[in-house]
Amino acid sequence: MATQQQVSILTIGLDFDWAAANLQEKIDTAAVRAAVMKGLKTLDGVEGLTHDLYLFVPDKEERVYVGEIEKKLRERAWDGIVVGWGVRAQPDMTEVFERTVNLIKDVSPGSKLLFTGPAPDHFSAVKRNFPHLQPGKAAE
Repeated sequence: MATQQQVSILTIGLDFDWAAANLQEKIDTAAVRAAVMKGLKTLDGVEGLTHDLYLFVPDKEERVYVGEIEKKLRERAWDGIVVGWGVRAQPDMTEVFERTVNLIKDVSPGSKLLFTGPAPDHFSAVKRNFPHLQPGKAAE
């Protein structure tokens, strides 16, 4: 039986501490942190999958945080990139979302863009795009 190629997934999102300090009136940052970590846990133990989380602080100068994201994108060839709900769902984060998506398109054009909902289930997003993957023990 042929083995499938390893799938690499990067999740990019807002730094939890930054979100707590800057978005606390808009979102329950403790609940978001718990939900994201639970969503990421659904990727643990998935055979043929590696995943990483990169959280950034958007109130740094644009060239700084964009450069940091670019460096992470260039670490490896990512098969899929999840752009977090916090970046996408907040109207005042629209410019950051646009910059992030365009950066992904330019730096990692072969990567699929994956999106989770407000209650992150990362495995569902991965499964939609890489249907050969099966849930790991952590997701069951």
